[in-house]
Amino acid sequence: MQLFLQTFLNSLQNIAIYSMATIGVVLILRTSFTTNFAQGLMGTFSAFFASNLVLYAAPQTPFWVAIAIGALIAFFIGFTIDAGIIRRGRGVNPFGRQMITMGLMMIFYAVIPPMFVSITTRTPNIPKFSYENIEFVFLGQSLYITEHAFICVITAVIGLGILFTMLRFTKWGIALRATAANEVVAQMMGVNTKLVTGFTWGIAGVFVAVAASSTAMALNSGMMGQVQIFCFLACVLGGVTSFWAPIAGCALIPLFLNYSAVFSPKWAVLISFILIMLIILVRPNGIFGKKFIRKV
Repeated sequence: MQLFLQTFLNSLQNIAIYSMATIGVVLILRTSFTTNFAQGLMGTFSAFFASNLVLYAAPQTPFWVAIAIGALIAFFIGFTIDAGIIRRGRGVNPFGRQMITMGLMMIFYAVIPPMFVSITTRTPNIPKFSYENIEFVFLGQSLYITEHAFICVITAVIGLGILFTMLRFTKWGIALRATAANEVVAQMMGVNTKLVTGFTWGIAGVFVAVAASSTAMALNSGMMGQVQIFCFLACVLGGVTSFWAPIAGCALIPLFLNYSAVFSPKWAVLISFILIMLIILVRPNGIFGKKFIRKV
Protein backbone atom coordinates (compact mmCIF):
# COMPACT_ATOMS: atom_id res chain seq x y z
CA MET A 1 0.00 0.00 0.00
CA GLN A 2 2.78 2.42 0.92
CA LEU A 3 4.60 1.76 -2.35
CA PHE A 4 1.39 2.27 -4.33
CA LEU A 5 0.57 5.60 -2.64
CA GLN A 6 4.15 6.90 -2.74
CA THR A 7 4.45 6.09 -6.44
CA PHE A 8 1.25 8.05 -7.05
CA LEU A 9 2.65 11.03 -5.13
CA ASN A 10 5.90 10.81 -7.09
CA SER A 11 3.88 11.08 -10.31
CA LEU A 12 2.03 14.27 -9.37
CA GLN A 13 4.72 16.74 -10.41
CA ASN A 14 5.00 15.27 -13.91
CA ILE A 15 1.20 15.13 -14.21
CA ALA A 16 1.05 18.85 -13.35
CA ILE A 17 3.85 19.76 -15.78
CA TYR A 18 2.40 17.70 -18.64
CA SER A 19 -1.08 19.11 -18.02
CA MET A 20 0.10 22.73 -18.19
CA ALA A 21 2.13 22.09 -21.33
CA THR A 22 -0.61 20.05 -23.00
CA ILE A 23 -3.43 22.56 -22.50
CA GLY A 24 -1.41 25.01 -24.59
CA VAL A 25 -1.10 22.47 -27.41
CA VAL A 26 -4.86 21.82 -27.28
CA LEU A 27 -5.81 25.51 -27.25
CA ILE A 28 -3.71 26.20 -30.34
CA LEU A 29 -4.84 23.03 -32.09
CA ARG A 30 -8.53 23.81 -31.53
CA THR A 31 -8.39 27.50 -32.56
CA SER A 32 -5.56 27.74 -35.10
CA PHE A 33 -6.08 24.21 -36.46
CA THR A 34 -2.40 23.38 -36.38
CA THR A 35 0.02 21.40 -34.24
CA ASN A 36 2.52 23.76 -32.64
CA PHE A 37 5.89 21.99 -32.74
CA ALA A 38 7.52 25.08 -31.21
CA GLN A 39 5.44 24.84 -28.01
CA GLY A 40 8.21 23.26 -25.96
CA LEU A 41 10.82 25.76 -27.15
CA MET A 42 8.56 28.68 -26.19
CA GLY A 43 8.60 27.31 -22.66
CA THR A 44 12.33 26.62 -22.81
CA PHE A 45 13.07 30.22 -23.78
CA SER A 46 10.99 31.44 -20.84
CA ALA A 47 12.69 29.02 -18.43
CA PHE A 48 16.12 30.21 -19.59
CA PHE A 49 15.08 33.82 -19.04
CA ALA A 50 13.64 33.16 -15.56
CA SER A 51 16.64 31.06 -14.47
CA ASN A 52 19.14 33.57 -15.85
CA LEU A 53 17.38 36.28 -13.86
CA VAL A 54 17.59 34.29 -10.61
CA LEU A 55 21.07 32.82 -11.09
CA TYR A 56 23.03 35.68 -12.66
CA ALA A 57 21.20 38.91 -13.60
CA ALA A 58 19.34 39.59 -10.34
CA PRO A 59 20.08 36.84 -7.76
CA GLN A 60 17.83 38.47 -5.16
CA THR A 61 14.74 38.00 -7.35
CA PRO A 62 12.27 35.47 -5.87
CA PHE A 63 11.85 32.44 -8.13
CA TRP A 64 8.09 32.94 -8.51
CA VAL A 65 8.63 36.55 -9.63
CA ALA A 66 11.13 35.37 -12.27
CA ILE A 67 8.64 32.75 -13.49
CA ALA A 68 5.90 35.40 -13.70
CA ILE A 69 8.14 37.68 -15.76
CA GLY A 70 9.12 34.77 -18.02
CA ALA A 71 5.46 33.81 -18.45
CA LEU A 72 4.60 37.39 -19.42
CA ILE A 73 7.35 37.31 -22.05
CA ALA A 74 6.02 33.97 -23.30
CA PHE A 75 2.55 35.52 -23.62
CA PHE A 76 3.86 38.28 -25.89
CA ILE A 77 5.93 35.78 -27.88
CA GLY A 78 2.86 33.62 -28.47
CA PHE A 79 0.66 36.59 -29.35
CA THR A 80 3.31 37.93 -31.75
CA ILE A 81 3.78 34.56 -33.45
CA ASP A 82 0.06 34.34 -34.16
CA ALA A 83 -0.32 37.96 -35.26
CA GLY A 84 2.84 38.14 -37.35
CA ILE A 85 3.20 34.64 -38.77
CA ILE A 86 0.39 32.12 -38.23
CA ARG A 87 -2.45 34.50 -39.11
CA ARG A 88 -0.73 35.39 -42.38
CA GLY A 89 -0.50 31.70 -43.21
CA ARG A 90 -4.22 30.94 -42.84
CA GLY A 91 -4.38 30.18 -46.56
CA VAL A 92 -1.71 27.53 -46.20
CA ASN A 93 -2.86 23.93 -45.77
CA PRO A 94 -2.56 22.32 -42.30
CA PHE A 95 0.65 20.51 -43.23
CA GLY A 96 2.18 23.80 -44.34
CA ARG A 97 1.27 25.48 -41.05
CA GLN A 98 2.93 22.63 -39.17
CA MET A 99 6.08 23.26 -41.22
CA ILE A 100 5.90 26.91 -40.14
CA THR A 101 5.88 25.89 -36.47
CA MET A 102 8.80 23.54 -37.13
CA GLY A 103 10.65 26.50 -38.62
CA LEU A 104 9.88 28.48 -35.46
CA MET A 105 11.25 25.58 -33.43
CA MET A 106 14.55 25.75 -35.30
CA ILE A 107 14.69 29.53 -34.79
CA PHE A 108 14.32 29.09 -31.03
CA TYR A 109 17.05 26.44 -31.08
CA ALA A 110 19.36 28.88 -32.85
CA VAL A 111 18.47 31.93 -30.72
CA ILE A 112 18.66 30.48 -27.19
CA PRO A 113 22.43 29.63 -26.99
CA PRO A 114 23.78 33.07 -28.00
CA MET A 115 21.19 34.93 -25.90
CA PHE A 116 21.95 32.95 -22.74
CA VAL A 117 25.68 32.22 -23.06
CA SER A 118 26.23 32.25 -19.29
CA ILE A 119 23.76 29.37 -18.93
CA THR A 120 24.51 27.30 -22.03
CA THR A 121 28.23 27.17 -21.14
CA ARG A 122 27.51 25.93 -17.58
CA THR A 123 24.17 24.03 -17.90
CA PRO A 124 23.04 24.66 -14.30
CA ASN A 125 19.92 23.12 -12.78
CA ILE A 126 16.66 25.04 -12.88
CA PRO A 127 16.06 26.61 -9.46
CA LYS A 128 13.28 25.02 -7.38
CA PHE A 129 10.54 26.63 -5.32
CA SER A 130 11.80 24.61 -2.36
CA TYR A 131 14.21 21.77 -1.63
CA GLU A 132 12.33 20.47 1.42
CA ASN A 133 9.97 17.48 1.77
CA ILE A 134 6.47 17.44 3.24
CA GLU A 135 6.07 14.31 5.36
CA PHE A 136 2.67 13.06 6.52
CA VAL A 137 0.74 9.92 7.47
CA PHE A 138 -2.18 8.68 5.35
CA LEU A 139 -4.09 5.42 5.97
CA GLY A 140 -1.40 4.51 8.47
CA GLN A 141 1.37 4.87 5.88
CA SER A 142 4.30 7.31 6.13
CA LEU A 143 4.43 9.29 2.90
CA TYR A 144 6.11 12.39 1.55
CA ILE A 145 5.94 14.85 -1.32
CA THR A 146 8.49 17.54 -2.11
CA GLU A 147 7.40 21.11 -1.48
CA HIS A 148 8.43 21.92 -5.06
CA ALA A 149 6.11 19.22 -6.43
CA PHE A 150 3.30 20.34 -4.13
CA ILE A 151 3.57 23.94 -5.35
CA CYS A 152 3.67 22.72 -8.98
CA VAL A 153 0.45 20.73 -8.45
CA ILE A 154 -1.31 23.63 -6.71
CA THR A 155 -0.20 26.00 -9.50
CA ALA A 156 -1.50 23.62 -12.18
CA VAL A 157 -4.85 23.09 -10.41
CA ILE A 158 -5.40 26.83 -9.91
CA GLY A 159 -4.25 27.75 -13.43
CA LEU A 160 -6.32 25.08 -15.16
CA GLY A 161 -9.28 25.81 -12.88
CA ILE A 162 -9.23 29.49 -13.85
CA LEU A 163 -8.86 28.62 -17.54
CA PHE A 164 -11.76 26.15 -17.60
CA THR A 165 -13.93 28.57 -15.61
CA MET A 166 -13.19 31.27 -18.20
CA LEU A 167 -13.96 28.86 -21.03
CA ARG A 168 -17.31 28.03 -19.48
CA PHE A 169 -18.57 31.32 -18.07
CA THR A 170 -16.89 34.29 -19.80
CA LYS A 171 -17.49 36.00 -23.16
CA TRP A 172 -13.90 35.25 -24.10
CA GLY A 173 -14.48 31.56 -23.38
CA ILE A 174 -17.65 31.51 -25.48
CA ALA A 175 -15.81 33.29 -28.30
CA LEU A 176 -12.94 30.78 -28.08
CA ARG A 177 -15.28 27.80 -28.13
CA ALA A 178 -17.16 29.31 -31.07
CA THR A 179 -13.90 29.83 -32.96
CA ALA A 180 -12.87 26.26 -32.21
CA ALA A 181 -16.21 24.94 -33.48
CA ASN A 182 -16.32 26.97 -36.72
CA GLU A 183 -14.17 30.03 -37.29
CA VAL A 184 -16.16 31.30 -40.29
CA VAL A 185 -19.49 31.12 -38.48
CA ALA A 186 -17.92 32.75 -35.42
CA GLN A 187 -16.77 35.67 -37.58
CA MET A 188 -20.27 35.99 -39.04
CA MET A 189 -21.66 36.18 -35.49
CA GLY A 190 -19.36 39.10 -34.70
CA VAL A 191 -16.54 37.29 -32.90
CA ASN A 192 -13.12 38.90 -33.31
CA THR A 193 -11.38 35.63 -34.12
CA LYS A 194 -8.03 37.35 -34.68
CA LEU A 195 -8.01 38.61 -31.11
CA VAL A 196 -9.22 35.23 -29.84
CA THR A 197 -6.45 33.27 -31.55
CA GLY A 198 -3.84 35.84 -30.51
CA PHE A 199 -4.80 35.57 -26.84
CA THR A 200 -5.00 31.79 -27.19
CA TRP A 201 -1.39 31.62 -28.39
CA GLY A 202 -0.41 33.97 -25.57
CA ILE A 203 -2.14 31.88 -22.90
CA ALA A 204 -0.59 28.73 -24.35
CA GLY A 205 2.78 30.43 -23.96
CA VAL A 206 2.04 31.26 -20.30
CA PHE A 207 1.14 27.67 -19.42
CA VAL A 208 4.13 26.10 -21.15
CA ALA A 209 6.42 28.74 -19.59
CA VAL A 210 5.29 27.80 -16.09
CA ALA A 211 5.59 24.11 -16.98
CA ALA A 212 9.16 24.53 -18.26
CA SER A 213 10.24 26.55 -15.22
CA SER A 214 8.73 23.92 -12.91
CA THR A 215 10.87 21.07 -14.18
CA ALA A 216 13.76 19.86 -12.03
CA MET A 217 16.12 19.29 -14.96
CA ALA A 218 19.37 20.90 -16.11
CA LEU A 219 18.92 23.84 -18.45
CA ASN A 220 19.51 22.96 -22.09
CA SER A 221 17.80 23.73 -25.39
CA GLY A 222 16.25 20.26 -25.63
CA MET A 223 14.98 19.98 -22.06
CA MET A 224 11.30 20.15 -23.09
CA GLY A 225 11.63 17.66 -25.95
CA GLN A 226 10.29 14.67 -24.01
CA VAL A 227 7.57 16.78 -22.41
CA GLN A 228 6.38 17.92 -25.83
CA ILE A 229 6.29 14.34 -27.13
CA PHE A 230 4.19 13.31 -24.12
CA CYS A 231 1.92 16.32 -24.73
CA PHE A 232 1.14 15.12 -28.25
CA LEU A 233 0.72 11.57 -26.95
CA ALA A 234 -1.67 12.79 -24.24
CA CYS A 235 -3.78 14.50 -26.90
CA VAL A 236 -4.03 11.24 -28.85
CA LEU A 237 -4.67 9.22 -25.69
CA GLY A 238 -7.34 11.47 -24.21
CA GLY A 239 -8.84 12.81 -27.43
CA VAL A 240 -8.96 16.38 -28.71
CA THR A 241 -12.71 16.81 -29.17
CA SER A 242 -12.81 18.66 -25.84
CA PHE A 243 -10.38 20.88 -23.97
CA TRP A 244 -10.24 18.72 -20.84
CA ALA A 245 -9.90 15.23 -22.35
CA PRO A 246 -6.11 15.45 -23.04
CA ILE A 247 -5.58 16.27 -19.35
CA ALA A 248 -6.73 12.72 -18.59
CA GLY A 249 -4.02 11.48 -20.93
CA CYS A 250 -1.50 13.62 -19.04
CA ALA A 251 -2.48 11.84 -15.83
CA LEU A 252 -2.20 8.35 -17.30
CA ILE A 253 1.24 8.62 -18.92
CA PRO A 254 3.32 9.32 -15.75
CA LEU A 255 1.26 6.77 -13.81
CA PHE A 256 1.91 4.09 -16.42
CA LEU A 257 5.64 4.88 -16.45
CA ASN A 258 6.08 5.00 -12.67
CA TYR A 259 3.98 1.95 -11.82
CA SER A 260 5.65 -0.04 -14.59
CA ALA A 261 9.02 0.95 -13.13
CA VAL A 262 7.92 -0.51 -9.78
CA PHE A 263 7.35 -3.94 -11.31
CA SER A 264 10.02 -3.90 -13.98
CA PRO A 265 12.45 -0.93 -14.07
CA LYS A 266 14.22 -2.26 -17.18
CA TRP A 267 11.04 -2.60 -19.24
CA ALA A 268 9.02 0.28 -17.78
CA VAL A 269 9.00 2.41 -20.93
CA LEU A 270 8.19 -0.56 -23.19
CA ILE A 271 5.34 -1.74 -20.94
CA SER A 272 3.92 1.78 -20.70
CA PHE A 273 3.87 2.36 -24.43
CA ILE A 274 2.37 -1.07 -25.09
CA LEU A 275 -0.46 -0.17 -22.69
CA ILE A 276 -0.92 3.19 -24.41
CA MET A 277 -0.90 1.54 -27.85
CA LEU A 278 -3.56 -0.97 -26.76
CA ILE A 279 -5.79 1.82 -25.45
CA ILE A 280 -5.43 3.74 -28.72
CA LEU A 281 -6.23 0.59 -30.73
CA VAL A 282 -9.42 0.09 -28.71
CA ARG A 283 -10.27 3.81 -28.63
CA PRO A 284 -8.71 5.31 -31.80
CA ASN A 285 -10.38 8.69 -31.17
CA GLY A 286 -9.03 8.81 -27.61
CA ILE A 287 -10.51 7.65 -24.32
CA PHE A 288 -12.93 10.57 -24.21
CA GLY A 289 -12.85 11.41 -27.91
CA LYS A 290 -15.89 11.37 -30.12
CA LYS A 291 -16.10 10.11 -33.64
CA PHE A 292 -16.61 12.88 -36.18
CA ILE A 293 -19.67 12.27 -38.34
CA ARG A 294 -19.72 14.27 -41.55
CA LYS A 295 -23.17 14.85 -43.01
CA VAL A 296 -23.44 14.86 -46.79
